[in-house]
Order: sequence, then C-alpha cells, then structure tokens
Amino acid sequence: MLRLMITLVSFSLVALSCNNGDSSGETTHQHSGPPAPKTQEDSLFHDVMKGHDAGMAKAGKLRGNINVTKQLLDSLDKLPAKKVDAAYKQRLIGLQKALVTADEDMFKWMKDFKHDSASDNKELRIKYLEAEKAKVTVVKDQIFSALNQADSVLRPAGSKQ
Repeated sequence: MLRLMITLVSFSLVALSCNNGDSSGETTHQHSGPPAPKTQEDSLFHDVMKGHDAGMAKAGKLRGNINVTKQLLDSLDKLPAKKVDAAYKQRLIGLQKALVTADEDMFKWMKDFKHDSASDNKELRIKYLEAEKAKVTVVKDQIFSALNQADSVLRPAGSKQ
C-alpha cells in the first residue's frame, strides 16, 4: 500500500512538473485536479486509479460493517438456539463473507498491481493496464455490492434487536 501511494505521488509530481513549462511563452491556465491523460496508456492508468480510489473510499465503511456483523453474530451465538432467527443469522453469515471477501480482494489486487509493469513496452503495458482495469472494476463492484447488502441486512437489525 505504501509503495502504491509513493508511486501515485511520484507520478503526480512528474506529470505536474512536465506541464509547468510553457515553451510558447503564452500564459497557461491552471486546472485543479490531475492533468488530463494524453495517451491511451495514461488514460488506462487513470481509469485503474479511479477504480482503486472509488473502492478505497469505501474501505472504512466496509471494515465498520465487518465489525458490526461480527458483533451481531457473536451476540446471536450467546443466545439459546430457540431464540435465534435462523434466517437472519444466515443472512449475517453471508454478509460477513461478502464483506470480508471484498476487503481481502481489494488488498490482494493492490499488492499484486505493478505500477511500472511493462513500462518499456507500450503494447504490453496497454494490455496489462486493460487487464488491471477489468480486475479493479470487479473488486470495486464487489465492495459496492457488499455495502448495499450490508445496508439491507443491517438496517433491520436496529429495529429487530
């Protein structure tokens, strides 16, 4: 994770420094946010990072729901079997699995992502980034799906318990 963050900051600084020079002598307008992608490779990398950022923006909520789900399951395990709503417990177990899987898959993707993979071969680099864009989209969608499931399963928990 630290390596990814360092890479992102370095990439941003290089991109910004390249845009600061203006050889034509004309005044350039400063835009907020990252520079616009100029190549297919830049565009794909930008898309991969957007997917990563969208998923990571929900990491805190994801882990919070993992903790709530664990607490609810622990509480249900302390009750006599006759008092436990078995269907609700199964929904919590399924939810816990979805949340944990989404969290683990994001961190596995981040660990496996190689920022500079095939940087010396444009064609391979583009194929790599296309594949990574597809992977991070799946992981991001998993996170959002698990959080939607949490919203529906955990919302009634407050009114039932």
